[in-house]
Amino acid sequence: MKKDNGTHTTNEFMNDIEKYLKQLASETDEVKQSEFFKHYLDTMSRFWKYSYHNQLLIFYQKPEATTVAGFRTWHSLGRWVKKGSKGIRILAPYTKKIIEKDHKTGKEKEKAITLFFPASVFDLSQTEGKPLPEIDITISGDGYGMFLEKLIVFCTQKSIKVDFKTLGVNGLYGYSTGGQIAITDTESINTQVNTLIHEIAHEILSHKDQKISRQQREIQAEGVAYVVTKHFGMENKSVNYLAFYDADYRKIMENLKAIAEASKEIIEFLALS
Repeated sequence: MKKDNGTHTTNEFMNDIEKYLKQLASETDEVKQSEFFKHYLDTMSRFWKYSYHNQLLIFYQKPEATTVAGFRTWHSLGRWVKKGSKGIRILAPYTKKIIEKDHKTGKEKEKAITLFFPASVFDLSQTEGKPLPEIDITISGDGYGMFLEKLIVFCTQKSIKVDFKTLGVNGLYGYSTGGQIAITDTESINTQVNTLIHEIAHEILSHKDQKISRQQREIQAEGVAYVVTKHFGMENKSVNYLAFYDADYRKIMENLKAIAEASKEIIEFLALS
């Protein structure tokens, strides 16, 4: 990118952003179409979407739980519950059909009702056998320390507080809450840098106050992370991350303006600081 008095010319910058995003969109489509990703989605579809109540039950009984399923589901995935493992008790729903009589007409009609019964599930750590497919979004290594320091200064100047802390074992590497960012302290510095750029993008774009879908917010934030890391030659796993959110070429490119605005601000600070 060419510079003019310390800033990138608009045309040069937009051309580079568009080039980067077209590459990101193409690579994301390739991941989504791969047999591995299809297998991953098929495997993950076998796990229940637990209700909030059941999530609480799981957390209170086994706070470190990551991936939970019943005995039969684990067996279907080629894994077996370890001998002596204590089940996590939840309330499992089932549908029962009953016959009701209309008191006014006297006619009978069938009705489906949902009931609940106690059931046991087990966490991945309580099983053994065939490995589950994983989509990696972490970056190994600690070579981006200089960028991490500069990004923290950027946040300080923007009055954004950054905390490094343990965020659990559920694949959560960071989050922003409007004026405050939390970043995992258990992953590599390179993962922290990628995550911090993503969360800074949420802050710059005021996502907390915008009424747009979560998918669009994540496409914009990870699009910024991709552009910034590509510009400085850093590794990223943006295509894997965006595949989770069903991003495609159209959805990524229609966010070009928002991604360009946030990327420009971060890139210019990192280049000049």
